[in-house]
Amino acid sequence: MKLAVNPDKKYLDCIKRFPLKPIRTEEENELAAQICDQLLEKVDSLSAWERDYLDVLSDLVEHFESQWQEENNVEPRELLSFLMEQNNLTQTDLIPEFGTSSRASEFLSGKRDLSLPQVLKLADRFKLSPTAFLPSHSK
Repeated sequence: MKLAVNPDKKYLDCIKRFPLKPIRTEEENELAAQICDQLLEKVDSLSAWERDYLDVLSDLVEHFESQWQEENNVEPRELLSFLMEQNNLTQTDLIPEFGTSSRASEFLSGKRDLSLPQVLKLADRFKLSPTAFLPSHSK
Protein backbone atom coordinates (compact mmCIF):
# COMPACT_ATOMS: atom_id res chain seq x y z
CA MET A 1 0.00 0.00 0.00
CA LYS A 2 1.44 3.34 -1.04
CA LEU A 3 0.87 6.38 1.15
CA ALA A 4 -0.14 9.50 -0.79
CA VAL A 5 1.80 12.46 0.56
CA ASN A 6 1.45 15.86 -1.05
CA PRO A 7 2.24 18.52 1.53
CA ASP A 8 1.04 22.03 0.72
CA LYS A 9 3.34 25.04 0.28
CA LYS A 10 2.48 26.54 3.69
CA TYR A 11 3.55 23.30 5.38
CA LEU A 12 6.81 23.23 3.42
CA ASP A 13 7.41 26.86 4.44
CA CYS A 14 7.00 25.81 8.07
CA ILE A 15 9.49 22.98 7.60
CA LYS A 16 11.99 25.44 6.10
CA ARG A 17 11.62 27.73 9.15
CA PHE A 18 12.01 24.92 11.64
CA PRO A 19 12.46 21.29 10.54
CA LEU A 20 10.67 18.70 12.66
CA LYS A 21 13.55 17.26 14.66
CA PRO A 22 14.38 16.92 18.36
CA ILE A 23 14.91 20.25 20.11
CA ARG A 24 18.29 20.29 21.83
CA THR A 25 18.99 23.90 22.83
CA GLU A 26 17.18 26.80 24.48
CA GLU A 27 17.59 28.80 21.26
CA GLU A 28 15.91 26.09 19.19
CA ASN A 29 13.16 25.85 21.79
CA GLU A 30 12.58 29.60 21.75
CA LEU A 31 12.29 29.63 17.95
CA ALA A 32 9.97 26.62 17.95
CA ALA A 33 7.77 28.19 20.64
CA GLN A 34 7.57 31.45 18.64
CA ILE A 35 6.49 29.53 15.55
CA CYS A 36 3.85 27.68 17.58
CA ASP A 37 2.55 31.00 18.92
CA GLN A 38 2.37 32.47 15.41
CA LEU A 39 0.48 29.44 14.12
CA LEU A 40 -1.90 29.47 17.09
CA GLU A 41 -2.80 33.09 16.33
CA LYS A 42 -4.26 31.95 13.00
CA VAL A 43 -5.30 28.43 14.00
CA ASP A 44 -8.73 28.75 12.36
CA SER A 45 -7.21 29.36 8.93
CA LEU A 46 -4.47 26.70 9.00
CA SER A 47 -4.40 23.96 6.40
CA ALA A 48 -4.59 20.35 7.57
CA TRP A 49 -0.84 20.07 6.92
CA GLU A 50 -0.10 23.16 9.01
CA ARG A 51 -2.26 21.81 11.85
CA ASP A 52 -0.28 18.56 11.79
CA TYR A 53 2.97 20.54 11.80
CA LEU A 54 1.77 22.59 14.78
CA ASP A 55 0.71 19.44 16.60
CA VAL A 56 4.12 17.78 16.16
CA LEU A 57 6.14 20.94 16.84
CA SER A 58 4.21 21.69 20.04
CA ASP A 59 4.91 18.10 21.16
CA LEU A 60 8.63 18.67 20.55
CA VAL A 61 8.54 21.91 22.57
CA GLU A 62 6.64 20.22 25.38
CA HIS A 63 9.11 17.32 25.42
CA PHE A 64 12.11 19.66 25.61
CA GLU A 65 10.54 21.75 28.38
CA SER A 66 9.33 18.73 30.34
CA GLN A 67 12.91 17.46 30.54
CA TRP A 68 13.87 20.76 32.16
CA GLN A 69 10.93 20.57 34.53
CA GLU A 70 11.66 16.96 35.50
CA GLU A 71 15.32 17.75 36.13
CA ASN A 72 14.47 20.67 38.37
CA ASN A 73 11.27 19.20 39.81
CA VAL A 74 10.08 22.64 40.90
CA GLU A 75 6.53 22.93 42.17
CA PRO A 76 4.37 25.64 40.56
CA ARG A 77 4.28 27.85 43.70
CA GLU A 78 8.08 27.75 43.98
CA LEU A 79 8.44 28.42 40.27
CA LEU A 80 6.08 31.38 40.32
CA SER A 81 7.74 32.84 43.43
CA PHE A 82 11.12 32.51 41.72
CA LEU A 83 9.85 34.11 38.50
CA MET A 84 8.27 36.96 40.46
CA GLU A 85 11.54 37.60 42.27
CA GLN A 86 13.61 37.43 39.08
CA ASN A 87 11.26 39.79 37.24
CA ASN A 88 10.68 42.13 40.19
CA LEU A 89 6.92 41.43 40.17
CA THR A 90 4.30 41.85 42.88
CA GLN A 91 0.97 40.07 43.25
CA THR A 92 -0.67 43.13 41.73
CA ASP A 93 1.44 42.63 38.59
CA LEU A 94 -0.19 39.20 38.22
CA ILE A 95 -3.78 40.48 38.03
CA PRO A 96 -3.91 39.79 34.25
CA GLU A 97 -3.17 36.12 34.96
CA PHE A 98 -5.18 35.68 38.19
CA GLY A 99 -8.00 38.19 37.88
CA THR A 100 -7.27 39.73 41.30
CA SER A 101 -4.21 40.14 43.49
CA SER A 102 -6.01 38.25 46.27
CA ARG A 103 -6.29 35.17 44.02
CA ALA A 104 -2.55 35.38 43.35
CA SER A 105 -2.01 35.63 47.11
CA GLU A 106 -4.24 32.62 47.76
CA PHE A 107 -2.30 30.55 45.23
CA LEU A 108 1.10 31.61 46.56
CA SER A 109 0.03 30.83 50.14
CA GLY A 110 -1.26 27.37 49.18
CA LYS A 111 -4.95 28.13 49.74
CA ARG A 112 -5.87 27.79 46.07
CA ASP A 113 -4.67 25.78 43.08
CA LEU A 114 -4.27 27.17 39.59
CA SER A 115 -7.14 26.95 37.13
CA LEU A 116 -6.40 25.90 33.55
CA PRO A 117 -6.84 29.48 32.23
CA GLN A 118 -4.38 30.70 34.87
CA VAL A 119 -1.88 27.98 33.91
CA LEU A 120 -2.12 28.99 30.25
CA LYS A 121 -1.79 32.71 30.99
CA LEU A 122 1.22 32.20 33.27
CA ALA A 123 2.89 29.94 30.70
CA ASP A 124 2.34 32.58 28.02
CA ARG A 125 3.60 35.43 30.19
CA PHE A 126 6.81 33.64 31.19
CA LYS A 127 7.28 31.78 27.87
CA LEU A 128 7.22 28.35 29.52
CA SER A 129 5.34 25.18 28.80
CA PRO A 130 2.02 24.99 30.64
CA THR A 131 3.34 21.78 32.24
CA ALA A 132 5.72 23.94 34.29
CA PHE A 133 2.69 25.23 36.21
CA LEU A 134 1.11 21.84 36.85
CA PRO A 135 1.71 20.06 40.15
CA SER A 136 4.31 17.28 39.90
CA HIS A 137 1.69 14.59 40.60
CA SER A 138 -0.12 15.74 37.40
CA LYS A 139 2.94 15.45 35.15
